[in-house]
Amino acid sequence: MKRNELTLLKSFFRAGVCRPVFFLALAAFATAAGCYSSDYGRTMAANVALLSDLSDKLADYCATDFKLDDRQLTSEEMGEFYYAFNKASAFSSSTPRETSRASHRDFVAMLIAYERFAHGADAYRLGGKSDPAMLASLLSQHQLIKHLAGKVNEDLRTEARRSK
Repeated sequence: MKRNELTLLKSFFRAGVCRPVFFLALAAFATAAGCYSSDYGRTMAANVALLSDLSDKLADYCATDFKLDDRQLTSEEMGEFYYAFNKASAFSSSTPRETSRASHRDFVAMLIAYERFAHGADAYRLGGKSDPAMLASLLSQHQLIKHLAGKVNEDLRTEARRSK
């Protein structure tokens, strides 16, 4: 080897490849990567539960024509439904490596159904009058969300069994 190559090789090893700190950093990185992948299931399940629960709440509001005690539900109060959608959508967008998973694909379908339901329910609220056909359509959309939530949860259980 030439003298310059030996000098570069020595400085490379001195820089940390053979030092314990390097291996500790490598172990920390591997652990963090492992936590991220195991965190996917917990975070997905939390998002599914949130959307499912808010879907129940929104269906209840639809059934009562958005009346709370003696007043109408306000636009500001509808914000919680949109906030949950935005939060869950951001989670979905932040997991591009998981798009091949069945749980992710079904979650995206659930997100689409939830968004459609929230916008439809908001339009129904703004309409201000009871419409049995519209209410039936909204309650059907709610049932679809519940079905998709169950499907995502089943996908997560299947994926957890396969990873063991």
